[in-house]
Amino acid sequence: MASVKKNFLYSSAYQLLVAAAPLVTTPYLSRVIGSAGNGVFTYTQSITNYFVLVAVLGMTNYGVRTIAECGDDRARRSKTFWDLWLMNVLVGVGVLVAYVCYALGPGRTYLNLWALWGMWVLASVLDVTWLLWGVQEFRIPTIRNFCTRLASIALIFVLVRSANDVWGYVLAIAGAYLANALLVWPVVRRYVDWARPSWEGIRSHFLPNLTLFVPVVATSLYTIMDKVMLGSMAGMEQTGLYDYAEKVSKMPLSVITALGAVVLPKMTTVIAEGRLEEGKRLVGTTMWFMLACALALSFGIAAVAPEFCPVFLGPEFGACTPLLRLLCAIVPLICATNVMGVQYLLPTKRDSLFTASVACGAAVNIAINVVAIPMSGALGASIATVAAELSVLAFQAWVLRRELPLVRYLRGMLPFVAIGTIMLVALRLLAALLGPNAATLHGLLTEIAAGGLIYLSLSYAWCRATKNEEFQRVVPKLARW
Repeated sequence: MASVKKNFLYSSAYQLLVAAAPLVTTPYLSRVIGSAGNGVFTYTQSITNYFVLVAVLGMTNYGVRTIAECGDDRARRSKTFWDLWLMNVLVGVGVLVAYVCYALGPGRTYLNLWALWGMWVLASVLDVTWLLWGVQEFRIPTIRNFCTRLASIALIFVLVRSANDVWGYVLAIAGAYLANALLVWPVVRRYVDWARPSWEGIRSHFLPNLTLFVPVVATSLYTIMDKVMLGSMAGMEQTGLYDYAEKVSKMPLSVITALGAVVLPKMTTVIAEGRLEEGKRLVGTTMWFMLACALALSFGIAAVAPEFCPVFLGPEFGACTPLLRLLCAIVPLICATNVMGVQYLLPTKRDSLFTASVACGAAVNIAINVVAIPMSGALGASIATVAAELSVLAFQAWVLRRELPLVRYLRGMLPFVAIGTIMLVALRLLAALLGPNAATLHGLLTEIAAGGLIYLSLSYAWCRATKNEEFQRVVPKLARW
């Protein structure tokens, strides 16, 4: 458990930067390129993302899990790595050719942007960060990501100076992806030696990897396709509004789910060694921690949304408020499915069930989007996103109802739901007392500070009074204080 905590600190340190970066760049970009410019960025990024998904296949999870299964056997790990990477390259070359054909054909309207996004597609072929995650090395990726993220933020302010500078925004983001991919290679030899790949080895990994690619595509249907559908059916402005609301709602999610990336290789090792009960205890602890944090952030976002949108994005973005209040519901939903799906179903090699759960969410999302987007635009897409995440959670809960103590998990969260509700009501009363001053930066910061104080103090008092076991396990020193 010590290594999990250490790796979580490394991973969450970078995720804090990921969450904080939009706090710096989004207010600037919303005022410079506007919702239409952001819509073009989001539309082209979403389409490029599909090429990236095909190039990567299921390596994000399969590569980590397969490397973790090698344990300390360096020879086996080396052979596995080179087989996996050559498979990735062969698929990636085909994707690059297809991407160029698309950019020169159907997508030629934004040819300059496709050329820049091509760096991201190339990066997806070269990136082997999954090797480092598989050996539970999070320090090196964290340092690398910190440097490239800061450089990306700086480039945005240097290159994006008018509504016509969407290309500068794309260059800053795509360039960071490529830099991340290149910077990991100098440390690869620390963990693997050269081993000649074989066609037999490549073939042995292709189908299992392809199996994990299916849920990736299915997930993309309700995390990416909604923006493509919005751009095609409702216009770039609605796409930009939805994207801003979704970004804000997911800002805190990156920090919470950082634990998922850390726990996956740990869980894989535990399960591979036959310690299933220990694995279930780890699931219970991560579920408690992630949902306790997620509920705080979800209720907090809903409480401050009326002030946050005009202060953060600009006065003309008041239409984002109902979208943000609706989309904040996905924070606890995604955290719960991350624990049950990524941290339990995948390590126990029930890939088909994980795939089916995500496919269920994709079907629900597309069905609602087809009807709701023409009628309600961004609001319809928001409703579809929440419904999709809820259906994934319901599917996974049904599958695991006899294996995991889901009712106990739910009971453990009810106090935090009550505390979150108290915080929300208190913050709306505070906003009423502040009056016009609530919709200022000082008023918004006052609300956020008050909300944090209320939630943390009530949660601490509850955990101490009930002698909560998970609280004592996660933060033993604070529990004894």
